Amino acid sequence: MRVATLTELASGVDALYLSGRAAPPASLLERLESARTEAVALDARPPFQFGALEMRIAPHSFGKYRYCLDHPYGRIGLTPSSKLPALRIQPRAEFLHGIGAEATVDAFRDLIEAEVGPVRLSVSRLDLFADFQGWALSGDDRGHFLCRARDTATYEADEDLRGLQFGKRSSGTVSARLYDKTEEMTSSGSNYWLDIWGERCDRDRPVLRVEFELGRVALREFGLDTPEDVLAATGSLWTYLTSKWLTYRTPTIDATKSRWPLAPEWESVTRASVADSSHGIERMYAGKRRGQLINLMPGLVGYLASFGALTDSPDFARMIPVLAEFLNRYARDSGKTLDWRIFLKQQALGA
Repeated sequence: MRVATLTELASGVDALYLSGRAAPPASLLERLESARTEAVALDARPPFQFGALEMRIAPHSFGKYRYCLDHPYGRIGLTPSSKLPALRIQPRAEFLHGIGAEATVDAFRDLIEAEVGPVRLSVSRLDLFADFQGWALSGDDRGHFLCRARDTATYEADEDLRGLQFGKRSSGTVSARLYDKTEEMTSSGSNYWLDIWGERCDRDRPVLRVEFELGRVALREFGLDTPEDVLAATGSLWTYLTSKWLTYRTPTIDATKSRWPLAPEWESVTRASVADSSHGIERMYAGKRRGQLINLMPGLVGYLASFGALTDSPDFARMIPVLAEFLNRYARDSGKTLDWRIFLKQQALGA
């Protein structure tokens, strides 16, 4: 009998999107409209005090929500329309993993109620995940999965299987993905996962992520609506998703796949702890910036080397004043200084 030796590195909630029903006061809507008008005129994101946080208001909408407020902790959309919930809330993953899912809900509820009064929060999307080492997907694996969804997509690079997706994310029901998280982490710059995985992780081996996304339709079918009910049900949801909705099985001579036994790897997946945990905000944001800088360096060094060669600069020290001259000239021609561009980038990054 084959025995899987999977190591669980982390599991829990990776995304928790909320909507809020409330009655925003007219004074708040007036402030938002005035600030949005300023943002459009400046083509920038001026500061906007919302409760205890100084956020940034965007010159554009957030989907169907006219007002879009950004902060490193998350994004909030507000609308004066009575056809939608007044608020749309998307905490950032770094904040969610930094303080935990329950604390994230409490933090955003306190923030919002300071401005709009009592709010009824509902969950519009929940992502559950578990990260493992000891199982690398291959092309032969795809036929061993049994899923209640009809749609399956494969992702390949250089003829190697990089991931599988089951179900449609746009359906608002359930979808699942299995993919190489180490590769995705490198491309996205989310290096804070190394801090979450800690010493359990062998950095020379890939990490496989098993991830389920549950939309509003699926959550309501389970009878779940409020954040408290949804978070209390994460364990039972994971059990259902990994034992009924999607399974990975060991082939036998039986022609009926549903009678194949669960593979040892998948038995490890079904036992994921899926516990609420916090890893420290500073560590999460420091890890994200570290990853972004790592990804930036190859392009930055390449451009600087090309600039040095084109300007006959023999070394970096003698290239600096030449670079400064070209930057000043470009600022005059474009009408935007490097300082201004840095400011706009800081706003976009939530700095």
